Amino acid sequence: MSTRRDEATAALTRLGLDPDAVATGTIAPDKLVAALRGADGAAAAAALGELGNDAVAATLVATEDDVDRTVHKAIRRALYRLGQRGVAVPEKPAAPAAPLRLADPSIEGLVSAFDGAGDRLVWLMKTLPGAGTFLVAAELNEPRGLGHVEGGEIGRKQLRGARARLEKESGLRLVAADWRVLDALLVEGHARAASRDHDYLRVRLRLTTDAPLPPAEPVSRHVVPPAPHEVVGLLAAAPALLDEPELRSWWPTPAAAEPVLAEMAEVEHSPIVLPRLQQEERMREILERAAGTLFPPEPLARRLDGTAYVFAETNRVTAARQALASAAALREQLTTPHAVPLMAALVQRAISLLLAQRQSQQQEERRGSLVVTPEEARARAQARPPHTRG
Repeated sequence: MSTRRDEATAALTRLGLDPDAVATGTIAPDKLVAALRGADGAAAAAALGELGNDAVAATLVATEDDVDRTVHKAIRRALYRLGQRGVAVPEKPAAPAAPLRLADPSIEGLVSAFDGAGDRLVWLMKTLPGAGTFLVAAELNEPRGLGHVEGGEIGRKQLRGARARLEKESGLRLVAADWRVLDALLVEGHARAASRDHDYLRVRLRLTTDAPLPPAEPVSRHVVPPAPHEVVGLLAAAPALLDEPELRSWWPTPAAAEPVLAEMAEVEHSPIVLPRLQQEERMREILERAAGTLFPPEPLARRLDGTAYVFAETNRVTAARQALASAAALREQLTTPHAVPLMAALVQRAISLLLAQRQSQQQEERRGSLVVTPEEARARAQARPPHTRG
């Protein structure tokens, strides 16, 4: 029996639930619900994700909206785990439709994908009487929040020209999105920001006085969320996303990368000569430990959700679904993010290129130096042609 199943069995027993009855689906649903609503609801959900079957999955789906946020997240992780194990996870019943409130048709929204620093652009545009537009141009960072915001009137021809120049000069692609969703993200970003130098709430009064929606990433109607049986294939193919223009600038910060590079250099230049396979294993362990530091999972998952929307709205549906699957997997693997293929590929690419840059810089510095290391002296001697007596 695996360690996970051992731990799940022990947890269910401690909570007064019969592990065998859970595994066979013969346990009464009301017992499961009581455990999920109890003080150890998160632990119960985690254990059910390891031992549950179709009946347990149905109970989890039916209960997830009746528990607190922590248990709700644990139930979502359990359902993901059940899906990985081949258990049929039922679709959540559709909620009754709320009365539809029409959005202000005079306001439009545009959003870009995230860049390597976690920044993206949001434009909100409200049509004014005549030929003018009130433009709100903002920069949002994940996770720091609102970085910059400006609001002002601009002619529609000037607006089109500004957008064309922005996309040509920076390579950023702005795609249409529900302005209410973007407005909610800006309100959230305003609350997150450490500085109040840029006040979106004041600018917002020129757009609307309606209460904002709850913050959430925009969702494209062009993409169906990945089903459980599709997740493994989408995750395995997701490293191909590194070829997309939006992800080519996704790099760790220098502050995060420096300790990792230093630790790798220490292994490489250790006075204790390690066998090659052992050295490679040490390097792999360093990268696995550093994955969450180089690319923190929660912000990265959010960036992938936002970038998936841009993929979908620019006819890259497969890329969008790979990004969504990777984002969901990162949230399930917060303690082991290196297990997500896209994360592993990001780390490998970043470290390989940073090491190459460092080696190139060191070579340039040594070319002008009179000091020659023993290794360089041996390399130069081996490179000289053999001397023959004439």
